[in-house]
Amino acid sequence: MRPSGEAGAAPGAGPWEECFEAAVQLASRAGQIIRKALTEEKHVSTKTSAADLVTETDHLVENLIISELRKKFPSHRPPFSLVHM
Repeated sequence: MRPSGEAGAAPGAGPWEECFEAAVQLASRAGQIIRKALTEEKHVSTKTSAADLVTETDHLVENLIISELRKKFPSHRPPFSLVHM
């Protein structure tokens, strides 16, 4: 599984390979958390309005992704501001 335009690229090829591999690994870990949560009781809260729902699982996945990316790429900064409710 490679980003478009990189089919057949050798491992380690290109400046984005490390980022891509980290993203794939984090997506897999996030998917495991979400799959497990499907069988558990949901704890739901709201963010900005009653229609803007967020679950405990949403928070877990968001925290996983942000903390792992910050560890792996400490000099990178997200192009958006994160709002934790």
